[in-house]
Amino acid sequence: MAISIDDLFDKATDLAKDFDDNFLDLAKALRQLLDRDSEKFRDLWMKTNIGRRKAYYLVEVSRMFDPMGLSKPRLKKIGWTKLQIIGKHVTKDNVGEMLELAEQHTSKELEGLMRGEKPVNAAHCVLMYFSPKDYALLERTLLKHGGARSGRGINDKEHALIRALKRLEDKDKDNAG
Repeated sequence: MAISIDDLFDKATDLAKDFDDNFLDLAKALRQLLDRDSEKFRDLWMKTNIGRRKAYYLVEVSRMFDPMGLSKPRLKKIGWTKLQIIGKHVTKDNVGEMLELAEQHTSKELEGLMRGEKPVNAAHCVLMYFSPKDYALLERTLLKHGGARSGRGINDKEHALIRALKRLEDKDKDNAG
């Protein structure tokens, strides 16, 4: 007997309370809810503050990995972010190799690997906070130096920032010489 939509909604709501431990089961419940009632799916991600993007990412993870019958502890240890990154590239033939990549690399490195780039050894992560005015300047600079808009974010921002800094450095050298 199939679970009712209301029961599925309640189950997913409960799973969302302990997201880190339950993301695989939550992903499956979200997928089932989306397939059966997209309005209830929307209500759920709004009610639980999962967020629209994360809810759809979890659905992707469920669609890709549930049919493969893989070890839940292994998938849980890898995490939903990395599973979502490799999901578009996984086939039955390469799933073992892809899971190993996910286990051996950070999510940032995986994103590059999935684009065919080599990971940067000893890369550093920098978290910065900007006022709206300063962020607007940063955004203009990144776009001017090769960054590309992607939704609310900017792709290739690291390379764009380095290009901008190198140009500034070169200009300083020219003015000093």
